Amino acid sequence: MVGVSPAVDLAASAAALHEPANRFYERRFLRALLRRFRRKTMLFPRAFDPQMATGIASLRDFDDRITALYSGFQSAEDYYDRAAAARVLDRIAVPTLILHAADDPFIRFTAETRAKIAANPYITWLETEHGGHCAFLGQADHAAGDDGYWAETTALRFILKQTVEDRQ
Repeated sequence: MVGVSPAVDLAASAAALHEPANRFYERRFLRALLRRFRRKTMLFPRAFDPQMATGIASLRDFDDRITALYSGFQSAEDYYDRAAAARVLDRIAVPTLILHAADDPFIRFTAETRAKIAANPYITWLETEHGGHCAFLGQADHAAGDDGYWAETTALRFILKQTVEDRQ
């Protein structure tokens, strides 16, 4: 299993998305979510109320008024808590690679989550200094078969290593 810039701590990451420096990302995600929701309201008018999308200005608003309502959560906070992968990190029992960039603008890992990751022998944590959000690029060396897509190459090497170890 491989996670590249995964949103493991949902509440912390949602809060980071709302920071002024990240509002561009939040608005982009929010527009896409609202477009999908409006499409659902047209396809399933008895199941979804289009008025629920009125006045939503943040991802937290969307999660509080739409995600929570239609997914059986009491609120955005309840959703962030119960749906966060951070809750189950200690139960991962298959080789797992997590790639994260320290300069990711909005994916956050709390100290508690980092401790769970460090304590789980099945999880390999690779945190680079740079990479932003899913932009792990390296220096391409085409002669050596390296296309410069560091995250993809790293993930593939990890998976292939696990496959070889599983066969032994």
